[in-house]
Amino acid sequence: MSTSGTLSAGLAFLPGWWQETTDPTAFDGLLAGLVRACGWRAAGFVWPAETIPAVVKVAPAGIGSDAIVPPEVFEVARLIRAGDRTVTVQSPNTSGRVYAGVHTPGRPLGLVWAERLPGQSWSEDERAYLALVGRAMERSPAVAVAVGPMIDPDRIGQRLADAAVIAGRMAHDFDNILTGIMGFADLTIPLLPAGSQQASFVAEIAKVGQRGIVFTQQLHQLNRGGQARPNPGSVIATLGREEVRLRALMNPALRIEKDLPAGLPAVAVEAGPLQAALGHLFENAVDACPQGGVVRVSARVVDLTEAEASGFLGKVSTGQHMLVTITDSGVGIKPDVRRRLFVEPFYTTKVRHRGLGLATTFRIVTAHRGGLQIDPVPPPGTGTQARVVLPLALSRPPSPSTATPPPANPGVHPDAVRTPGPATTTVRG
Repeated sequence: MSTSGTLSAGLAFLPGWWQETTDPTAFDGLLAGLVRACGWRAAGFVWPAETIPAVVKVAPAGIGSDAIVPPEVFEVARLIRAGDRTVTVQSPNTSGRVYAGVHTPGRPLGLVWAERLPGQSWSEDERAYLALVGRAMERSPAVAVAVGPMIDPDRIGQRLADAAVIAGRMAHDFDNILTGIMGFADLTIPLLPAGSQQASFVAEIAKVGQRGIVFTQQLHQLNRGGQARPNPGSVIATLGREEVRLRALMNPALRIEKDLPAGLPAVAVEAGPLQAALGHLFENAVDACPQGGVVRVSARVVDLTEAEASGFLGKVSTGQHMLVTITDSGVGIKPDVRRRLFVEPFYTTKVRHRGLGLATTFRIVTAHRGGLQIDPVPPPGTGTQARVVLPLALSRPPSPSTATPPPANPGVHPDAVRTPGPATTTVRG
């Protein structure tokens, strides 16, 4: 089949990925159909594991195992995150296995790959087509059935914005009610005998009213979170204030480790919303370690590629940002909980909470052109890792001292080698 014929059939096949479905076998059928339409030897899909096993799909059946992650996947993922559109890996009995990324906001990077028979070389148009397949998969219902719900940042943002309007109105009304309750409780207590049962009852009313005020403050934060306030804010000062606040609440056996280099530039988020956003994440990390452990807090300037920016929930652009990472050593997020975060607004596993913290953080970072990721700590560690990127108050040209170093990964294939070239990369597998 000619290249033009293959591409025409492949382009005609693309809309199939967007058909609504809840059939768990739909993905396998689409992958097999893609192989036939494009005249490939085989195609596959790899979704990184949050727990074992990972999601691995191969078509046609018999070419590979659904339980085996190709060894080169870790290095391929690193190269695609660094900005490469496609990556080629040498593979026996083929003209090379070509990988492209499947970027889904707030989720791990997925990979789609294809193989051609020996002698059927890959053209640049065909590599670009495979990258387009990866983009089509990003919002595919069949992929969502295979790997779990996908997050639509625009949809979740609109739902939270609608809820925030109602929350603001309710908070205003409750403020008026609570002001009366607290005011009359304060006036009544001095009129009652000290230590009397009546005095203790009124004191309890005052305590309940104070808890109500805390709740309405959270509703106000959610309502105001969508307002951009890009005045310069200090990450170091903000995290310092939150540490002081949380030390009074946490287990004395909990240790806080900080990696906050002196001279970090300001971010384009003023103190109030910055403290609300980072404070919720910091408090979640402390809450995850009720028996003690370690909470690690770090910040550094990074230079995001397009692939890295697309992995964050929010509205992140390429270029320099401040990356704030808060990691705890708790039990971590269960896979079923992980899949529901942000997919369901206000989802929480805490009995006495209403899921306002992450919702507020999401609104704040999105309004300020930042982004958020929440993932399990990579094995062999345990716990949860929250990462926030925020634009700098003053943009500076990239420099070696502020660029993001390539992440170390113990799973990198030992024979993987990068070949120069901005669009494609070849790896020996």
